[in-house]
Amino acid sequence: MTMDAGRIRGIIYDCDGVLVDSVESNRAYYNHILTRFDLPVLDESWMSLVLTGTGRGVLEALFEGSPFIGDALELQRQLPPEAFLDLVKPEPQIYEVLRRVKMRYRTAVATNRGKSLVPLLEMLKMKDLFDVLVTSNDVTRHKPDPQCVLIILERLGFEPGEVLYVGDSDVDRETAARAGTPFAAYRNEVLKADLHLPDHAHLLKVLISGP
Repeated sequence: MTMDAGRIRGIIYDCDGVLVDSVESNRAYYNHILTRFDLPVLDESWMSLVLTGTGRGVLEALFEGSPFIGDALELQRQLPPEAFLDLVKPEPQIYEVLRRVKMRYRTAVATNRGKSLVPLLEMLKMKDLFDVLVTSNDVTRHKPDPQCVLIILERLGFEPGEVLYVGDSDVDRETAARAGTPFAAYRNEVLKADLHLPDHAHLLKVLISGP
């Protein structure tokens, strides 16, 4: 999909790794569950899945072959949505850029994060900066299936070419491709993308002056 900056009417953001740095929060969250069952804590090989997968999907992978998977899922259900969110940090420039983007464009979040998204955005005072939020709890098929993006397009009344999807992973790239939307890779030069963003401020430059 080729991006036409003049046609863009909305920006869809992934959450983890794009709006926020949640590495330590996610690490603490899953380590809390793992240690309850005397299992080893996460090593770096798990972090890509942890940051892009659904909560249930991550646990099913971490506890594959374990007799404790049911208990682990129950513990996850019992954890409050706010658990370990105090370790999340907003990405640099995100507030200023979102406020300026919101003046001219509709904004949305499409994420595999579930019940914790709203508490997270409320804690960081970001929730009012988005028109539509779609989490893993709002879909039957999770990213990289494009259902989350298609829901946003329907709610906003936009065509795929009228929104830009901003993500940082191959899961996001595939989601955008399958939805038919242009894709901007945030701080990931390796990903194939219509636009590469070294920082959030660069998006404003592109929207104002073109790529």
